[in-house]
Amino acid sequence: HLNLDNCSRVKLLGMNFEVPNLEVLNLSNTPVDDETLYVISKSCRGLLHLILQRCDDVTEKGVKHVVENCTQLKEIDFYGCNKAHFNVVSMVLSRPSLRKVTTPAGSYRLSDADREVLSRQRCFVW
Repeated sequence: HLNLDNCSRVKLLGMNFEVPNLEVLNLSNTPVDDETLYVISKSCRGLLHLILQRCDDVTEKGVKHVVENCTQLKEIDFYGCNKAHFNVVSMVLSRPSLRKVTTPAGSYRLSDADREVLSRQRCFVW
């Protein structure tokens, strides 16, 4: 587990090492952006839980990197990431290990069809 919550000077772009056993990474309230998430997705492929609350520079592009490359990801939290707009159902279908997604607004309007798909995937969206 690595908690860097509120570390405003954190810079992970120069990270040139692998952390395959890191399971939980909290980068809430840090200047993380899509480029940083790309580096993390390549170096921390074993992540189970990624917390990015109130990371203002995270967008759908960064989210995609993590979802594509972190093959064991079970939980991802984007609460307060107002630039991170994405299709939750597509994300869950592309990463079947996901069990919990916290969306930028903390709530997400789902159609009945979307609820059915997420239910079959056993994923909770908040």
